[in-house]
Amino acid sequence: MAENELSKAELWIKRIQDFYSSGLSRKAWCQEHQISLSTFSYWLKKQTEPTETESELEPVFARLPSQRELSCDLSASHAPVIIHLTGSVWIEIGAGCPGELLVSLLHALKTYA
Repeated sequence: MAENELSKAELWIKRIQDFYSSGLSRKAWCQEHQISLSTFSYWLKKQTEPTETESELEPVFARLPSQRELSCDLSASHAPVIIHLTGSVWIEIGAGCPGELLVSLLHALKTYA
């Protein structure tokens, strides 16, 4: 980007910030600053459009816990049950853990042994 274009972009960033802090409508702000509404709208759109790199970014997905996982509260007031299997397997079960999860865990432990 040329130095002249950069300073023009910076000028419009400042103008747009001034517009937002003024509380005026677009039309009133443009009349007050003797700027055509179409020019202001162009720069407002240009400043709020994502850049090429922003629009090319892949979305990031995060796994949220299920209701069952949320209901298994390991921070309950009762001490958790801790199971240590040979090797480096440690299992900690909180007092609020749902029964179905505990049954599944015990079934998995049977097949582990």
